[in-house]
Amino acid sequence: MQAAQLSEAAGSNAILSGLSGSEYEHLRPHLQTVRLPFGTNIYNFGDSISHVYFPLDAVVCLFTTMENGDTAEAGVIGAEGMLGVSVLFGVKTTPNQAIALNANQAVRIRADILKREFDLGGALHNVILRYMHSLYVQISQISACDRIHHIEGRLCRWLLMALDRIRSNELFVTQEFISQMLGTRRPYVTTAAGILQKDGIINCSRGHIEIIDRYRLEKRSCECYGIIQDGIIDADKARLLSHRTRFVH
Repeated sequence: MQAAQLSEAAGSNAILSGLSGSEYEHLRPHLQTVRLPFGTNIYNFGDSISHVYFPLDAVVCLFTTMENGDTAEAGVIGAEGMLGVSVLFGVKTTPNQAIALNANQAVRIRADILKREFDLGGALHNVILRYMHSLYVQISQISACDRIHHIEGRLCRWLLMALDRIRSNELFVTQEFISQMLGTRRPYVTTAAGILQKDGIINCSRGHIEIIDRYRLEKRSCECYGIIQDGIIDADKARLLSHRTRFVH
């Protein structure tokens, strides 16, 4: 990708666009745009972090996997953040499995190069620490949500988080994938999705979910969606939601 195109693309990511001009120019020769096809397994639990990823229009789901193979969501990352942040704090392996939710682009950089730049302080250091706050809020709230709230509210919350980052009213995802994210059995997801469809909020077909009424989807979500959104710093939230459209009858 040409330098001008790379600079324009990188502006889609809140962290990269938060850098000073000199910092970005210092990193730019090391940045590479990559396409992440749906289902790409970017990291497995315990993998060495060789590269850090900054999603542009790609969305990445984080899973925690138990010894028996059961999974549960750990977070969703889009243009507001980065993947592989733990390497900047001296942890060289990933604590989660990371899978691409949609077939779109990200920018990646070698982890050692980014770590060296991070250690210098400056805007990169500050903007990543700011992002870490919102990621902490998201992960801690999801942990409570999955323990306390009913499946319908959790499903609505997850759909909203994914839609904000995909910037669309459509998700091409199976209910099996959603059940893995929510750490529950597929029939429970199917039942909850069926209720939302019957009420005219979503429309489901195989591997596809269309949001018909976003306003009512937000009303049916548990409180965690709002808390997670409030945890995103305003400048990053504006960028994350800049292309969001409400679908209201």
